[in-house]
Amino acid sequence: MRILVAEDDRITRASLARQLAAWDHQVAEAQDGEAAWSLFQTSRYDLVITDWEMPRLSGVEFIERIRQSNRPEYVYIIMLTSHSDKSDVVKGIEAGADDFVSKPFDREELRVRLLAGERIVRLERTLSQQNNQLQEASNRMRHDLDAAARVQRAMLPRQRIATPLVQAAWAYEPTDELAGDALGLHLIDERYLAAYVIDVSGHGVPAALLSVTAMHYLEPEPADTSLLRDMACSRGMGSVQRPSVVAAELNRRFSADNSDNRFLTMILCVLDTFAGRWTATVAGHPPPIILRGQDTMPLVYRGGLPVAILDDSEYEDVTVQLEPGDRVYLFSDGVVEQTGPAGGEPFGRKRLVDLLLADHDKDLSHVVTHGMNALADWAGGRRFQDDVSLVALEWIRPR
Repeated sequence: MRILVAEDDRITRASLARQLAAWDHQVAEAQDGEAAWSLFQTSRYDLVITDWEMPRLSGVEFIERIRQSNRPEYVYIIMLTSHSDKSDVVKGIEAGADDFVSKPFDREELRVRLLAGERIVRLERTLSQQNNQLQEASNRMRHDLDAAARVQRAMLPRQRIATPLVQAAWAYEPTDELAGDALGLHLIDERYLAAYVIDVSGHGVPAALLSVTAMHYLEPEPADTSLLRDMACSRGMGSVQRPSVVAAELNRRFSADNSDNRFLTMILCVLDTFAGRWTATVAGHPPPIILRGQDTMPLVYRGGLPVAILDDSEYEDVTVQLEPGDRVYLFSDGVVEQTGPAGGEPFGRKRLVDLLLADHDKDLSHVVTHGMNALADWAGGRRFQDDVSLVALEWIRPR
């Protein structure tokens, strides 16, 4: 071990240095506190042995400087002293000393004190090395999570959809780097607007992987592998598959994959922008909100189970004929279940409806932004308890 000896008495200092060298330690000597401090600043030491009373800088002051230096490695300090009063011992320990050896020192006593110091120093070095390794691993994981989050966000809608017939907007706020929520907006064949919100049970990487897999299945291209597409055009929606069929196929695939005992809720809808027919299926998900002016439209349907609960789950479609100006809102349960900063009352569906009704004449981009801001005000900040997704559609007019 590298040991710094600070002792103003030449004979005691030489005796200490000789004995420590005989025990195979590397020793540096200083004749007073200031000289010891200069040596300490320029070299690395595992252990310091310092006298209490020294010229220019006392042992207590020297120890205080060491402890205030914020070195990354711990330095074990033994104080040599002829003081035996308890208050002096307390003062030395408060300054940062780890142990005491009385003067004149006993060879065997010094040896066992050093052994105790060595054990502590080696333990500290081992812990420091392990902490560095953990930090490096944590940094790699953080880098990988950030990269995965970028991939996940890249799969979100790239821009707002706006045509003479329809407009759509969305907002998305994950609670962690990776989210279990997913949403999508796809204008297919320049006629059919497919929109969905998915919420995977749980959080973290497993939920995000399932979420990204579902988004991949629901990409409209390539058409021959997309669950959204019916290339045979056999169900009266052009090349777009009916939502209930999509949900059933998702359920079959995720159930077969045994998705780590996780499930997902989903609402998937397809809007025929030429005619205003809106068709949707709900799989264990919060039902949508449909607004016609200042009124909410009732929606009668039989929702299915979440995806990946039962292998043979069946789903049904509900169809609504929209009128020009009607708006449809899809959202995850993170919106309505978000409580205030002290817990208690959730934001709730009624509060969300009132907020959307108040903004019925505003542009959809304003509506979703206002909705997220209102939810953040309710939560006391943008750190939500769960992932939050909100999708808004407005049918403007028929073709």
